Amino acid sequence: MTTKIAIRAVQPDMLDTLVHLERQTYTETFGSTYQPEDLDAYLQQKKSPAALQQELAAEGALYYFCYHEDTPAGFLKLNMHKQPDDDAHTLLPTPVMELEKIYVLAAFQGFKLGKALIQHAYAVAREHQVKTIWLGVWEFNTKARDFYEREGFERFSEHSFLVGTQRDTDWLLKKSLVDS
Repeated sequence: MTTKIAIRAVQPDMLDTLVHLERQTYTETFGSTYQPEDLDAYLQQKKSPAALQQELAAEGALYYFCYHEDTPAGFLKLNMHKQPDDDAHTLLPTPVMELEKIYVLAAFQGFKLGKALIQHAYAVAREHQVKTIWLGVWEFNTKARDFYEREGFERFSEHSFLVGTQRDTDWLLKKSLVDS
C-alpha cells in the first residue's frame, strides 16, 4: 500500500489550519524544553493568528502544507532572498533562500513527510535558481540536526533567540545547490 503525500501552497483562507499546525508542532517538539510561562508567551507572540497572518503575507514568504492521506500533517516555510541574521553578518552566495520552518506532527512522523517537504524546498529553490539554501536549527535538536546533516547541510554560524525569557542558540546550516 502506497501512502498518499501531497504538498500544497497555503492560502490566506487556511490561516486557522496554519495556526493549529504551528502551535501543535512547536509544542510537541519543544514544549518540555521551556517553562510553561515562556512557552505560552512565545506561542502568543509568534504563533497567534495575527502573527501568522503577517508572516503568510510577507514578501518572499512561501508556506506549504504537507498532507498525509488528505490530512494536514506538517508544513514548510521558505523565505526567498533572505540572508542569515547571525552576529558575523554572513553573506551567502545569491540567490539565497532560507528554510525557516519544517515541522511534522508527532502522529505523522516516520512517514517520510520531512523528506517530502525538504524535497519540495529543493524544487522551489531550483525553480528560483537559488544557489544557497540555509536554515537555523536548535543546537540541542539532534534529530533535526542529523536529518539536515544527511541532506548535506553544514554548519557555518549561529545566532541566539528568545522563547519567553529563555535564550537559546540555533546553529546555522547551509547547503550549496550549485552542483546539485
